[in-house]
Amino acid sequence: MNTPLENEVTKRFGVLPNFFRLAATDPKIAENLWGFAQFAYLDNALPSLFKERLFVYLSRFCEIRYCIARHVGFLTGLGYPAGDSSCLPQTLEFILPLLRRPLAHGEDLLPLFTICDQLESPLSSFPATDSDGEQAIFACATHVFLQTLDARAAHEALRRVLGPINLEQLNLLLAFVRTAHYWTRLHPELDLEEDVKDLLAAHEVLAECILKDPETQKDALSQQVAAELASLRKLRQQHKSITHAYQELSVDHQYAKHYLHESEENLRELVSVMPAAVYACDNDGIITYFNRQASELWGRSPELDCPPWSFLDSRRIYNTDGVLLRSEEAPVKVVLATGAPITNREFILERPDSSRINVLANITPLRNSSGAVTGAVSIFQDISELKRAQQDRESLLQELERSNRELSQFSYAVSHDLQAPVRSVRALTQILVRRDGGSEEDTSHLLALIEQASVGMERLIESLLRYAQAGQGHLDRKRVSVDQIIESVKVSLAALITETGARIVCKPLPAVEADPVLLEQLFQNLIGNSLQYRRPGAAPLVEISVEQSGELWQFAVKDNGQGIPVERQDYVFEPLKRLHGSDTPGTGLGLALCRTITSRHGGRIWVESEGSGCGAVFRFTLSAAQGSPSIAQIAAN
Repeated sequence: MNTPLENEVTKRFGVLPNFFRLAATDPKIAENLWGFAQFAYLDNALPSLFKERLFVYLSRFCEIRYCIARHVGFLTGLGYPAGDSSCLPQTLEFILPLLRRPLAHGEDLLPLFTICDQLESPLSSFPATDSDGEQAIFACATHVFLQTLDARAAHEALRRVLGPINLEQLNLLLAFVRTAHYWTRLHPELDLEEDVKDLLAAHEVLAECILKDPETQKDALSQQVAAELASLRKLRQQHKSITHAYQELSVDHQYAKHYLHESEENLRELVSVMPAAVYACDNDGIITYFNRQASELWGRSPELDCPPWSFLDSRRIYNTDGVLLRSEEAPVKVVLATGAPITNREFILERPDSSRINVLANITPLRNSSGAVTGAVSIFQDISELKRAQQDRESLLQELERSNRELSQFSYAVSHDLQAPVRSVRALTQILVRRDGGSEEDTSHLLALIEQASVGMERLIESLLRYAQAGQGHLDRKRVSVDQIIESVKVSLAALITETGARIVCKPLPAVEADPVLLEQLFQNLIGNSLQYRRPGAAPLVEISVEQSGELWQFAVKDNGQGIPVERQDYVFEPLKRLHGSDTPGTGLGLALCRTITSRHGGRIWVESEGSGCGAVFRFTLSAAQGSPSIAQIAAN
């Protein structure tokens, strides 16, 4: 059963603090303490949230943790802040910085005095929560509360900004907080309420700030200031003798400082002209030094006081296999975490325009005298041009290997297949010589055979020349419309199309990056083969289509012709390998030429057929031209 006083306290605070359960043996003490609390704290004219936050901050300096824990509870909504039911509670986002804010001393107070002088005087409204103005007033009030060496200057700053009335209200509040701290020290049996215990149990970070606050000893230390002043006077005499020794050393120090400054400038100048990005950061990822090349490589300039990791985390970094590194896998963070340097390791860095460059990274940890890692120096070198040169070299080597391989095949084929028409011409000529007296009809027949062999040899030589030219020389790559190439091929094959009654069905085709002359030869050979190797009694039907495969276009030339047995489908691309023998006209170089052309363009070609009489589909890949529309866009147009 609560007493009338306890009921009154509960109504005002929303809870019954254990603070007012003390001195039960003499109700007058509790009543007067409650009266002083109402007069100096609850009914004080200062804003409720300002009073409660200041109460919490001042309680950091009390060794007994009851007051700070209870009043943090008020701030979070476990009761009413400063007994004001209309005052909204605060989240930990606003409370934790208050519990962690260090108290400035000496020269560090001067900027806070300046902030006080810049505020409206006297204040018509108090500064917002966690603002510079609140921090300045709290710091000055705390020095007055603790009666430190800076108390007088702090009290004068408060007088200027608050005016006489608000200053007296503040003094009254400080007096009550001091009384509350003293009262809790005299009553060690005072325990935290259950709601506050639950709050600290639920929020480990909050409990850490309250129960292990480094400021707890400073209130006790303030009581020793007077005694320490006497010791400081004794030290003053010692200081005079030290000053004399220091003056003798100052000349040497100035010389060493000048030499060090000169060395540092030389080092900075050397780093500034290095053909690589150089930057240094501390253990928190804050940039402490960078050169011009670092700004150019990163695409932005870091601020030396920018937030932690704001510069280093502003770009995506990938492994050479294209896998994106997670934030904690960034090379600088790995060096800071492990202390192991990174030497000559390649990464891919994403630029602000989303383009990517290859970089070579060398990262070395910085250590203090005890060997602990305190930061890192990173050197990033753009090796994109070197990588492109290596890729070009590898492409040239592959091209040379391909050319040599085809040259070997070509040489064998030439030596083998050219001998046949030469032997025929030679044999027929010998017969003609031996039969000099023969009939005119026999002579004409032999001459016709010789002419036929010569034409075949000429056609073979011409095909070999085209095959050799396709595999050698410079590729004149440019943007080529495949639709226009098909139209040109139709004109070249017009006579054969008319003769065979062929239909060529062509879906909308894209633009590609290719040599237009070789591309026309490719389509002309494929379409010509479809017309030449047609099924007897069936008009040729050739269908040309395309589909997208990543960054490549995959073309298909489908016919209803004789088809190709599965076991011979690789055979048909070999030079001078003819599937149908000598019964069907041809040199055996058309499909070999197609394979050479697609290979030189970085693509490949293959054939799909279910066998003889089932037709065939020749498929090949080519690179899409830059800015080329998709299949859907081509069809829509």
